[in-house]
Amino acid sequence: MRFAGHWQAWPRVVLVLTGAVAAAGTAGAGGDPAHEPAAVAAAIPASPAVPADAVAPADGLYRLENQCSARVLEVRDGATQPQAALQLGRWQSLAQQRWRLERLPGGDYRLTAQHSELALDGGAVPAGFRQEPWAELPGQRVRLQPLGDGWVRLVSSLDGQALAAAEDADGAPALAQALSADCTQAWRLVAEAAGVPALLRVVQGQGQGAPVNTRLPVAPMVRVVDSAGVAVVGVPVRFRVVDGGGTITGAYVRTNDQGNARLGSWTLGPLPGRQRLSASTPGLPEAVIRATALSDGARLEVPEANDHQMAPVSSALPRPPAVYVLDADGRPVAGVPVSFTVQDGGRIERASAVSDAKGRASPGRWTLGPAEGEQTMDVQATGFAGLQLSAQALPPGAPALVREVFMRGVFEVWAMAFAPEGVLLYTERGHGLWARMPDGQRRRLFAPRDFVSATNSGMLGLALDPDFVRNRRLYVFMASDAGGTRDNRVVRLRVKPDWSGVESRKDIVTGIPFQSEPGLVGQHSGGALAFSGTDLLISTGDLRAGPVPQDPGSLGGKVLRVDREGRPAAAGQAPAGADPRIWVLGLRNPQGLAVQPGTARPYLIEHGPGSNDEVTPLRAGNGGWDPRPRPLDSPDARCPDGQVLTYCGYAGTNMTDTRLYPEALRPAWRSGLPARGTGGGAFLTGAAWKDWRGALVIGQLSGRRLLVLQLTGTGNAVRAVTPLLEGLDVRLRNLAQGSDGALYISTSSDNNHNDVRTQVWRLVPPSQ
Repeated sequence: MRFAGHWQAWPRVVLVLTGAVAAAGTAGAGGDPAHEPAAVAAAIPASPAVPADAVAPADGLYRLENQCSARVLEVRDGATQPQAALQLGRWQSLAQQRWRLERLPGGDYRLTAQHSELALDGGAVPAGFRQEPWAELPGQRVRLQPLGDGWVRLVSSLDGQALAAAEDADGAPALAQALSADCTQAWRLVAEAAGVPALLRVVQGQGQGAPVNTRLPVAPMVRVVDSAGVAVVGVPVRFRVVDGGGTITGAYVRTNDQGNARLGSWTLGPLPGRQRLSASTPGLPEAVIRATALSDGARLEVPEANDHQMAPVSSALPRPPAVYVLDADGRPVAGVPVSFTVQDGGRIERASAVSDAKGRASPGRWTLGPAEGEQTMDVQATGFAGLQLSAQALPPGAPALVREVFMRGVFEVWAMAFAPEGVLLYTERGHGLWARMPDGQRRRLFAPRDFVSATNSGMLGLALDPDFVRNRRLYVFMASDAGGTRDNRVVRLRVKPDWSGVESRKDIVTGIPFQSEPGLVGQHSGGALAFSGTDLLISTGDLRAGPVPQDPGSLGGKVLRVDREGRPAAAGQAPAGADPRIWVLGLRNPQGLAVQPGTARPYLIEHGPGSNDEVTPLRAGNGGWDPRPRPLDSPDARCPDGQVLTYCGYAGTNMTDTRLYPEALRPAWRSGLPARGTGGGAFLTGAAWKDWRGALVIGQLSGRRLLVLQLTGTGNAVRAVTPLLEGLDVRLRNLAQGSDGALYISTSSDNNHNDVRTQVWRLVPPSQ
């Protein structure tokens, strides 16, 4: 997840009592584990564009929930004297657990304990935060830095230290810590006041299915909020059965401190099909909760390749959709009438069909409606749990596409390359270099003893030698502890003719810096490889270290251009005084390189600092990333947002600083707010891709989608952008086009872990 240190990054503020507060923020760039560790706000959803009237949290009474522990900040033992320690505790609606938030001139905040009227003070003692009488001291002024999805970091204006929990336990002390990406520093402001009830909505238990006469697994729950979205406590809610003959318990309940009211239980009635329950409160429209009573636990299922198909507007999907009618044991059921209903102006050949001997039923061809975007089809059968199919209507001229799962059970595939004989070579960040054979067999080719993996580092980039057919050479970017010191390096290997392993290892570039600082180990390594002609391009990261990107003597935060022996390429054109292997300096954490067919022009794909992921056509020069405090080399230097830090990468630094570097390389595309965790990319070739032939497709992690970027004739700008696969809600890391013309996509785990199984998908135009 990407952190942002300025209010302009807050796209919205919504105060709620259930866990979605003061929701602010830029969603993180998940592909950058510095911003998306397991510890911090995993799976951040995409945020909307920043509205012109974006505001900070309002003054009021809040509780402060810690992300790691789900506990709240409280004054130890309810003490009312100065210098009383702060700790974590379970929410019990106590006065010492409530804090009054007040915005101060200049944008800082004051937090005051409700029970003692003493202020949160980050400068009271060296050990951490305490409560103290308000004295307008810098240590009593707090900055709220949005981390995305409603989480914030509380930073002392005195020394830039963050409020953090020592551990995930009751009574754990609250400490002052240097800024990090750990979830111990992530807090949520949960409003403790609300207005008049304005909306009653279902939050759990909608759309369940269970056999007739059985209790649903999740008791339905509703939430009451006011017009500002703040949950309202103590509102009476009544549940009643509308139809189906079911029974309920706990029908009368009041909303709790989170604004929620949960039914005791709902046991479905004896009639198969749809059954309904209502929830009501005085003065508001009732909410209806629906469930399906199944005759025996039966269900409808859709084949993966039939769902989430794509086609141009007003055209037919490549495959007629179909579902399978199954009993509780997964056996097909024949003779069941199935109804199909399309939305969004689409058409189908028939609105109903009867399942055949294989349990299959289809409405025939599905022609999409005239509007671009997601379109849906509802599928129902009496006594069976229904479902909804989704399709995407693409711009005119785009190809129709089907998504297939090519590989399952892989681990964080970072890079892919297709070799002759139908072999897919790929790297798993934590598990080495692999080959997937045409028969589906997988072989690990390379995971040497000196190979190490941590956060952004491990077995990353992969490139085949331009003469691979003749010399069977390939190149990998990996982290190593050879010689007892960790670095990143590029290793050349030769694949054995029988694909049983590799030989002839040669480390052609060593000494690419590796971040070893505690709490930041392995972060921002970059790690992409690509050939432009016979020159090997290598992207490296800034390590989250301020001086590195602009240091001409460091190989970090750069694109290196070398020959196949690791020597400076003839076309290197290194900046004056720089290591001769450096081609571009001033980069952040570039994890993607794609070379345009026909021109051999390389494009760099780079993570932004909470905003402005970038795709940049490369030439020798400066990328404009400089996360040092300003003025440079001044003892009074500060980050753009005013913090005193050595690395300003999350404190207001522009991704491409054209004021400091007027000749900086200009991106062809940037994400704007928020950053989307843009990983790798690939250019499309072949007539089957129609108008997208020659387009660059990039994967996004926190954005959970692909973007098709159609470049202008000069290649210096983008003329059209089309998102794909958004409805699947899966992090998409890297791409490669196969020899079959299909596009292969590697997925990523929600928490970017080495040992969580992921997949490789195949996106296929219909002629493939």
